[in-house]
Amino acid sequence: TVSQGHSGEYTHKGAWRNAWDFVITNRSGKQFKGTGDFHEDYFCFGKAVLSPFDGIVIEAVNTVQENSIGNVNTKENWGNTVIVKHNDYLYAKLSHLKYHSVEVKVGDIVKKGQLLGRCGNSGRSPYPHLHFQLQVTPHIGSGTLDYPFGHYLLKEENSFTLENFGFPESGQVITSPG
Repeated sequence: TVSQGHSGEYTHKGAWRNAWDFVITNRSGKQFKGTGDFHEDYFCFGKAVLSPFDGIVIEAVNTVQENSIGNVNTKENWGNTVIVKHNDYLYAKLSHLKYHSVEVKVGDIVKKGQLLGRCGNSGRSPYPHLHFQLQVTPHIGSGTLDYPFGHYLLKEENSFTLENFGFPESGQVITSPG
């Protein structure tokens, strides 16, 4: 589920407005079981985060501790992060990964769908989620690029619709077509 889309209500402002946050929800739309007081209560916590495309790892941060639920770390804003270079002008940044879960290192060549790390709650993250953005420079603090998802399935009432070159919006449930 897209918990925050472009120009989000909490963050994703200014130069960083073209980002997405993702969580896993149950059929009732809840992100967690029980009270949600612990990382393990969140359905996305510890789930695999995969490379969105073939590329080379430009940055891999793996040493930022998890925040307790409801707290954020603004000193290490992006938390554990992997940046993958696809070409000279397209990079993907995946942030707030779980402490010591990053499976790649700078210089590694990765394939689309390869495990990069696991979803966590590091950095400026009050609850477990994945922050995803595309950018034109290789730096952790880089602004976002207004660039669509190539293909994804959008969940509707009782079916899925194939979307091409779209921008998933907050509240939408999406999945990979393959």
